[in-house]
Amino acid sequence: MSNLSILQLPLDILVNIMTNLSFADLRNVMLTCKALRDLILANNSIWRLISRDCRERLILHNSSDNSQTLTLSWYNRCRISHNWCRGIYRSKVVIYHQINYMPWLKFHESQVLFLSVGSNLQCYPNDKKGLPNCKTTLWKLQVPTVKRFDVRTDDISRFVVKNNFIVCGNRDGCVAVYRMENPRRKPYLLHHLIDCHENGQVEVSAVEIVNSTHKPCIVTASDSIATLRFWSITPDINGTNGVTNSRSVCTNEINLGDNVGVRCVALNSTESKLSIGPNGNSKPLLLDINTSKLVLTFESTKNIKQAVRDVRWHNENIITFVTHSGMLQMLDTRTGNLVYEAIDPFQSTLYCVKSDGVNSILVGSSEYSRCVLFDARNPAHHVQMYFTQKKSSPIYSLDFDSTKLIAAADRSIAVLNFNINPYTVETRDYSHAFEFVNR
Repeated sequence: MSNLSILQLPLDILVNIMTNLSFADLRNVMLTCKALRDLILANNSIWRLISRDCRERLILHNSSDNSQTLTLSWYNRCRISHNWCRGIYRSKVVIYHQINYMPWLKFHESQVLFLSVGSNLQCYPNDKKGLPNCKTTLWKLQVPTVKRFDVRTDDISRFVVKNNFIVCGNRDGCVAVYRMENPRRKPYLLHHLIDCHENGQVEVSAVEIVNSTHKPCIVTASDSIATLRFWSITPDINGTNGVTNSRSVCTNEINLGDNVGVRCVALNSTESKLSIGPNGNSKPLLLDINTSKLVLTFESTKNIKQAVRDVRWHNENIITFVTHSGMLQMLDTRTGNLVYEAIDPFQSTLYCVKSDGVNSILVGSSEYSRCVLFDARNPAHHVQMYFTQKKSSPIYSLDFDSTKLIAAADRSIAVLNFNINPYTVETRDYSHAFEFVNR
């Protein structure tokens, strides 16, 4: 009988053996000795294959608009993914205020948290664990506002951050454009667009930036009128930083037909197509930026009771969007067909959506401060639900990376940390399928 040990085999042969084991067998091998355990934990190729073959592995990447490079090993990615799918996390409300708002947030490159509350835009750093530290602000500013004598507020509706620009759409009908040299430093006001639509009588509900690397072109839309406007901003490089040293002109105005208005817009990564979430339709529109013509219109799905509340690009060809009726759908822009369709477990209205560009999709619901995780490979039912806060509220905005979820409710912001030991917290598993019974 040979006295050779399995540990004496060449490393590539050992790794090949491990990749052919089931997950349960691999766990048992890790329990046999420290050498095999360290080998398995440190080898990324083993866990990369496990994550590829196992359908339960989700949130292995950051959100699709987060370009931060992941430094986690593939073992830790799979471990944290297990926590996402099983409802194993530690939650904390990091910001609380007494007044109801509709906040918007962005966890910029997993480094700083941008948050709009009312007419204020705030930036928070991370702590040593990589979680937003909302006890201190890096900077805070109030966007310029215009007094309107109606029921509207002067709150920020949405903002977008691209390259070195921050563009804030405001409910008073104006837009503030900021230049940002460093996310950790306070940006300066480049231009204040006043009365963007209907002489300022309607709010700006959606904004986007085109050609943000050079002279920015701002896209504005309102949920009250079916018109898109493109604004060219020309900074005065001879002047000092300020509002008076820039000029704006409306270079293009596109009428969207008999749609009621626009809730949201999103530009693809090549800046060639703009997806538009309209009121009065259950599917988004698609605009070709180069020709200024609508490529997809979906006349057959027009319905005054419907609305696309949020829209994102899952990849270069597929749009992910959520509707007022609680539907999460994915649309292939090449064919105009739906390639994925799921519904909220409680059939509640969905307010926001984000994906990792692979298989994971997170949505924010209108009830119970609830976020829902879906798998793009399985439209039958959701993967997991997260009740982010005790108070019942819509989730107006969310963002995530591979280890954490940040959700904005009407009076608070919550952070859910999934990079934890599963034995230190109680599992909150709401992956069960619900059945509606009419009595």
